[in-house]
Amino acid sequence: MIEKSLDIIYNKKYLVIVPSMTSDLLESFRYSFKNVVLMKNDLDDLEFMIDFINKNNFKKLIFVDYQVEYEQLIARLKVEPKIDFIFTRSLGALTDKFIYDVFMKVYDLYKQYNSSLGLLDKGLFNSLKRQKENVKYLMLDIEEKHEEVQYKNTTIGLLNNEEDPKHSFYNELSAIKLIDGMKAKICKPTKVTKEFLKAFEINYDVVSSNDSLLEGNIVNLYVNFAANNNSIFLKSMDKSIPCILGNVEFLDNYKFLKDMLVVNSDDNIDEIATKIKSVIKNRDKICKEYKKFRKDYSEKSKKTVEDFLNFKIENRMLDKDELLMTVVVPVYNVEKYLANSLDSIIEASIDDMEILVVNDGSTDNSEEIILKYQKIYPKLIRYIKQENHGLGNVRNVGLKEAKGKYIASIDSDDTINPVFFEEALKYMQEDIDIIICDWLTVTDENKYETAALDYIFNDINRYEGLLYTTIMPSTCNKIVKKSLYKELDLTYIEDKFEDLSTNPFVMLRAETIKYINKPYYEYYIRSNSIMRTKPGLSMIDIIKIVNERLEKYKDYINVDIEKFKYYTFSWRIEEYVINQLYTIDDEEIENYVKYMTTNLKNIMLDTFNNSLYKERLNTLKTKELKDYIVKRNKAFEKGTLTKFIKNARKDDKYYKLTPPIIYYGEN
Repeated sequence: MIEKSLDIIYNKKYLVIVPSMTSDLLESFRYSFKNVVLMKNDLDDLEFMIDFINKNNFKKLIFVDYQVEYEQLIARLKVEPKIDFIFTRSLGALTDKFIYDVFMKVYDLYKQYNSSLGLLDKGLFNSLKRQKENVKYLMLDIEEKHEEVQYKNTTIGLLNNEEDPKHSFYNELSAIKLIDGMKAKICKPTKVTKEFLKAFEINYDVVSSNDSLLEGNIVNLYVNFAANNNSIFLKSMDKSIPCILGNVEFLDNYKFLKDMLVVNSDDNIDEIATKIKSVIKNRDKICKEYKKFRKDYSEKSKKTVEDFLNFKIENRMLDKDELLMTVVVPVYNVEKYLANSLDSIIEASIDDMEILVVNDGSTDNSEEIILKYQKIYPKLIRYIKQENHGLGNVRNVGLKEAKGKYIASIDSDDTINPVFFEEALKYMQEDIDIIICDWLTVTDENKYETAALDYIFNDINRYEGLLYTTIMPSTCNKIVKKSLYKELDLTYIEDKFEDLSTNPFVMLRAETIKYINKPYYEYYIRSNSIMRTKPGLSMIDIIKIVNERLEKYKDYINVDIEKFKYYTFSWRIEEYVINQLYTIDDEEIENYVKYMTTNLKNIMLDTFNNSLYKERLNTLKTKELKDYIVKRNKAFEKGTLTKFIKNARKDDKYYKLTPPIIYYGEN
């Protein structure tokens, strides 16, 4: 069940929205579909649900049964998810005018949105499947809990709804009356039922909860021909209490169980009484046969749910880690800054964490500083020394060696706010996939905050607001569940911009994210920073790798790939690839363009032809800039970019696209 809160950002393929329903049915939806929220029948909850769905990333909405708020919610969405429907009641229940009207509302919406319709009743499914497309049968499951419980030889639980005229409650009571020594167990009987019990002198016990009603009986009865709540049967049988049924088809392929547990008529009290006696006699054999059925049922249930969703439900990894968190600190010739960095991490430390310092072949005094701190904090700091392999390799060493469930990475010339880990602790304990904070960017001249969430997306999709900011790929402002890397079998590319080739896929894989809107990561830009070196060739390689990984992981991620490519590739191609052409030596241009064309031509042409890219160009206020970019792109397509750039440089008439222009059309 999803926590219906705006405190967490959700990135899930679907969301199941259910109205008020019985606890048994709700339990089945929660277990079978996982991503379930309850929608109340009031305006306040409607407003919240609109905000909740708009601000999160659900690619499909599944509405269960009907309430009038559903239509208002759909009409006011700013996002455009696929919409499907599920109807829970049986074919026999449609004789009730109210239930029939509910079904017709669901049916009309299913047709209006050209969607899929899931049905829990096999009879209703068979009635519709031949004439309507995308009608699918669903078998809901519950968590399997086999229990050998103590039971009384004399009590029979009545699991039906006594106030529902379509249920066989009084017939079941009458059948129990025919069996000597037996008594009924009933949950909170009505006044009418008490009068019936007294008039017919039926022995009974009263319990106050449905759980107590189901437990401890020699047999349970759920005999009706207008209900399809399989979970009641499963809960009873999982407790080794045989449950006698009326209207079911899911036992059709299990002859022994069907013969023993299914009655032909809910009106024939003699048949029900005979069935009870037979079940008591064969109780052990029934329970043994049920175990075979239970495994098959769960497999079939999962298959029907996956068929309805149109993708497989994955089991997330449940690793057992020694610690809650590992903080990885890559070190390479940072003797001036290392002590401050370690001090900030130690001050921020929480219980159940380690600091893993990886010295990547430093030639300065960094090792002396590390050893000094390790001596002072031997239980907190773990030290690995290796030859120089680069930052990507160090991050991979961190992934391999970390003992924590979560990994935080702090570059050794940066610092963190002392309360970062303490505030993140709650969300790690709640099993959130990623915790993200803002940056405090510190230059030689000043400081300024850099938000990790682009607020232009805030009222549309907060997940995209995190995914499409310029600092999204950074490893350093994130605390990431280690299993996300393992689920994708993902490691860092051992080159510059190693974060861009890896962290987007971790973000795409994450289903839950906590965004802390505070600048807890303190990022220092110094005159000798690696980001001030020419990035062109490395960025070309990385963009190519990201594109290949998108193809590799497309079935494991939940994103509009074309939109993702626009926001991820466009400004990096402009700033880190094309803009280098205006600063490199003349003799380098031809080889550079050749390398760019060989490795990125299709990606760049796809980017230039992306509808969002064209839309941004059309918003430019400077006609000269727009005309220049259009001509430049055509020159690249025709293979004459080298000549175009040389002429632009010669005439000193060239224009550059920057991230603000690419993202917002500002110039």
